[in-house]
Formats: sequence, structure tokens, C-alpha cells
Amino acid sequence: MDFPQNPLANSPSSSSSSTSSMTTTPNPNGTGAVAASTTDDPMHSWWESISKARSRIHSLSSILDPSVSPSLSSLADSDRPALSLLSSPDAYAAVCSSLSSPLSGSGSDPLCHWLYDTFLSSDPHLRLVVHSFIPLLSGTYLSRIHSLSSDSPSLPSLAGFEAVLLALYSAETKARAGKPLVVSVPDLSQPSLYHAPLNKPNSQSPTHATQSRPSVGVLSPPLEPQIAVKSTKRACIVGVALDSYYKQISQMPAWSKHDFCLFAASWAGQDCSCQHQLDD
Repeated sequence: MDFPQNPLANSPSSSSSSTSSMTTTPNPNGTGAVAASTTDDPMHSWWESISKARSRIHSLSSILDPSVSPSLSSLADSDRPALSLLSSPDAYAAVCSSLSSPLSGSGSDPLCHWLYDTFLSSDPHLRLVVHSFIPLLSGTYLSRIHSLSSDSPSLPSLAGFEAVLLALYSAETKARAGKPLVVSVPDLSQPSLYHAPLNKPNSQSPTHATQSRPSVGVLSPPLEPQIAVKSTKRACIVGVALDSYYKQISQMPAWSKHDFCLFAASWAGQDCSCQHQLDD
């Protein structure tokens, strides 16, 4: 679908004709008005989003197993290609198979490049697609770090995984704007809808006003910008990536949530019953 171009854009200027009987005053704001109109046009924005999603799906198809190409092509032709990709179990399985490959995760891994570029596209639906693979990517990355660090003095390159994790971390750092994550801790000495304090507060006490102020707990301190995954910052970076996944969990497909549960169970330790028992 092509949008028609401005028919006046390529036409000869009327001011060049010596026989013209009408003088036209050019509008200095004409170009800006057209640009603004194009930007504000919801149809244009919708089509741009569709085109971007289809381009990313075709790019993904070129790096995955050829057997899934027909399935991906049908997703690209849908009315909502990005959401169709997010809700496709076949596409998810194909990407997971590639991510789980022993050779995945390097700086030259085309799938890591695809995840990185897709997340940076800033399209919210495409970003959801990248979020859906965070549990598997994080689990694979940490497992390799853990298993290889004790077996070999030099680790293989996992720069591809780390680039994706850093992109997620950087986006969250920007969103938090240098502020910590805090939570208000209720004062149990004050009555609420859910409980009555054992000792009623004395409203005449001079310390009553101070005691009734809600205390604030810090869940996470302000995030510092990172340009590389250092061993001392690895847990924080992966944790922030998982936190960004949790914020979108209501929009994640069931198979991605299942991988998230498997990830949590495997890292909970052998003494946790959840490692062998998961709710349906």
C-alpha cells in the first residue's frame, strides 16, 4: 500500500512562467505543515508500525530454521503481525531452539542481533516479543556462566546475550530517571480497614504525628548506567531485565510464563519443592 505523494512537490514552479497573471506567495510553513500532518496521521503511524513489524518478521525468518519460514510468512501477512508473532507457539519454539543451541549467545549470533535491534525499534508490540524471551535468555546465560566458570579458565563469548540484557537494563535505567524504587511501609500502630492495633495510639502524645508518618522502604537503589556486564554487576543487570519482564507479564504468552517458572525453580535450589512441582 503506497501513500500518494504531494502532486505539487515535483511540478514546475508557477513563478518561472513569464506569462502567469497570478502571483503566488509561498508559504514558509508549508513543508512543516505537511510533515506535521504526516506525523499526526493515525493511518500513517499504523501503516508504519505494520511495515516495521513485517520487516522484522521477514528478517527473523531468514535466520531461523527454513522449516518455520511458511509459518512466519503467514504471521507477517496478518493485520497485527507483531502481536501474531508474540502469540505464535511455533515461532516461540523456533527462537527458543536457536537460543538454546550450544553456539548461541556470541557477539556474532544473528538471533541476538535480531533481539537487540528489535528491542531498540521502540515499537511497543515488538518489544513485547523480545520480553517474552527474557526468561530463557537469562536462564541460559546464567547457566553457562555458572557451569563454565568453574570448568575452564577462559569463558566463551556471550557478548550477544549480554548486549540484549544491557539494552533492557539501559531502557529501565532511563525509565527510572535516576530515582530509586520505593514502597510505603504501613504503620501497624495505626488502624486500617484490615486491622485494629493492639495498643491504641495516644493522639495527645507529642510523638504521635511523627509516629504516624508512613515509612518508606527502598526496593532498588537508583540504577547506574552500564556499558558492559561486569561480574560484580551481572546479577543486578539480569535482575533488572527480569523485573522488566515481570512488568509485562500480563501480556506474555503462557509458554513464556512457563519458562519463567522453570527459570525460577531451577535457581531456587534443590531444597525447593517448586523445582519438581509446578502448578498447571
